[in-house]
Amino acid sequence: MESIFAAIRKNTNAFNLGDEETWRELYEPFIPPPPGDITLMRDEQYGSAERNRLDVYVPSSTWPDKPVLLFVHGGGFFSGDKAWSEKCWGNIGYFFAQHDIVTVTIDHRLVPDIEYPGGADDIQLAREWVHHNIAKQHFGRGSPDKVVLMGHSSGGAHIAMNLYGNAATSVFPPVAGIMYFSVPFWYDNTRPIRAKTLRSYYGSEAQDAWRWKNKCALGLFEGLPDDSSLLDSDQIPTYIGTVKWEVKEACDGAVAYFDAYRARSRPAGTLPLFHVLDDHNHLSNMLSIGTADTSQSMPILKFVSSCAVKAETRRKPQPAEHGSKNVFPDVHGRRLDVDAWPVPRVRLRPGRLREIWNHWKPSAAATDCYALAAWYQ
Repeated sequence: MESIFAAIRKNTNAFNLGDEETWRELYEPFIPPPPGDITLMRDEQYGSAERNRLDVYVPSSTWPDKPVLLFVHGGGFFSGDKAWSEKCWGNIGYFFAQHDIVTVTIDHRLVPDIEYPGGADDIQLAREWVHHNIAKQHFGRGSPDKVVLMGHSSGGAHIAMNLYGNAATSVFPPVAGIMYFSVPFWYDNTRPIRAKTLRSYYGSEAQDAWRWKNKCALGLFEGLPDDSSLLDSDQIPTYIGTVKWEVKEACDGAVAYFDAYRARSRPAGTLPLFHVLDDHNHLSNMLSIGTADTSQSMPILKFVSSCAVKAETRRKPQPAEHGSKNVFPDVHGRRLDVDAWPVPRVRLRPGRLREIWNHWKPSAAATDCYALAAWYQ
């Protein structure tokens, strides 16, 4: 893949209309074919509009309470599709489903056929569909309490406007975590293509139409009530992802959102996760998921797993089975009964965690390893 990285370095942060097809064509040869053990449920209708459709990538395991990843594509508010091509964005769905995460990719309405807050409304409808359906067996038995939202570019802006636009103390349906990648939390209205989009979506490209009326993601965040759970990094962990060769609008937006979050977070001064991925541009990090380049996919896996563990620990503790005092839930809700494991009476305490890991690491899922470690970190 060195040829792709060389092309990224040559282009730096230049990203113009039509470049997305160039990068997709460069990456597709490196994306593997669909795995045979993942079931794809296509075009489930989550709302009344034609583009209110979603795909569900169902893992092969039958365990209940799996983590759920809801991905919203970008496209400048006027383009994009959950099935961009035969391989994109299936690369995201198949990769995470292979790691036992029920993965949902959605379409949403686009400019010029939509006005503010239509994109946010579509996200709400999709989240409600997931909440009511994802635990069903044919959709993978995902947990409605372990849903992580992941948006790229304008898709992340729609997620943010949905969450922050409701301005409520609590969030429903529940959200276990949020991942923003290269998101325009505010807009550079000096760019002709962005100005055209703003006129269509907000009625005007002037900041009076969106920034100062709190209609962009950053403005809506600043308007949240002080007791909103979205300001609590323990309740709803937030991940801000950007890249080395980021477009200016998304880079400036990420920094502005980071500062706004820090100013209002609870506990006071706590920070969201902020990750700058090396060697990538505005789109290439998303296209790399599922390829041999795991620099983006592994941090996502770790974040989703940690969010699922936190969601599990917030549930009311249940009595141990078989009288065991060493029963713990993993991220799928399975009961990990240490006394029943085929190891020589290992007690699950910090000093012995390495012994369990050494015994189980040839076959243990990564999420289970995160789950065990999380109890003692």
